[in-house]
Amino acid sequence: MAISENNEIRSNLLQCPRDNNDKIFFTLMDYLNNLFMSNNPKDILRFYDFFENRDQLIKWMMERPKGNYRIVEFNSDENDIIVVIPTIDVNGKFAKTCREEIFKGLHIIFVESGIGNYYFNYAHNCNAGIKKALEYNPKWIILSNDDIYKIDDVEILKNELRKLNHENIDVVLLDPPKKLIIGKPTIIRTILYFIYNKNLRNKIRIEKYFKKKFKLNNYYTIIGGDGLDVILFKYLYTFLPVGYYGYLFIFSSKMLKNYSANLFDETYINGSEDADLNFNFGMQKFSRGFIKFKIGYLKGTNLGKYGSVRSIREVANNIYFNFKFEDFIKNLLKAQK
Repeated sequence: MAISENNEIRSNLLQCPRDNNDKIFFTLMDYLNNLFMSNNPKDILRFYDFFENRDQLIKWMMERPKGNYRIVEFNSDENDIIVVIPTIDVNGKFAKTCREEIFKGLHIIFVESGIGNYYFNYAHNCNAGIKKALEYNPKWIILSNDDIYKIDDVEILKNELRKLNHENIDVVLLDPPKKLIIGKPTIIRTILYFIYNKNLRNKIRIEKYFKKKFKLNNYYTIIGGDGLDVILFKYLYTFLPVGYYGYLFIFSSKMLKNYSANLFDETYINGSEDADLNFNFGMQKFSRGFIKFKIGYLKGTNLGKYGSVRSIREVANNIYFNFKFEDFIKNLLKAQK
């Protein structure tokens, strides 16, 4: 590992190398992935035009490579609490803030993806970091993004977790937790968006296109954050609460060891994997604990802010989410009637 005794990195991975056994060649997978990862909305729409139906799109998502990563660790003497952080660059300002301010003194496992990693898969890197953390047999594993900033001191986090029994609690949430919702858009939303501004009108048109193309009669959208949709969701959606979300996941190692597969579903492409996980937590009745600890979150710094480009990409994840939980959602709706 390229780390000195005082935990300073001597080398920096700016671009992930291919494995030695990989041959460089151009494929249809590369072509479609380049369209999907483009910052031009027209390119992303061309990507979707390639697929005739939902099953073809999901098959492509499942076959998409997961990208490369490397593990870089700091402060490995303290192992009761281990923090896993996917990051582009362990020398970058976000990673530095995490290790020197927010989680100072804790054992941190960075999963570095590097610049130019066009097959980057967030869920895959999270799973890799969690597997590495489990090797140390900790009590708690914290999964965090790197685009956060300090509010409370790390000692508050440590003291709060000491109050909980990791043998009896599966998942710990920051109190108060934020609700995660899936919702079916209503006619009120359509009318309001057409009145409000041009960007929202375009969003409605794009949604209509995808519903028709992929025959999405019961298409539910994942809602989280603090935007207009969340503030007015009672009026804009036929909604179902599916769990909670936050800027940190905190898991007991006991729960993770008993989890039979990868924690995060790697079919998702850098979005909705956390909603999927929370949905699973709700279905499987995982036990939850709550702690008082505050951090701040810098929105959209790594994957980009939610706009036309990111929202069009996110359609693929929403389609897979709806496919995966189709029967469960139907049964949940029947139970609520």
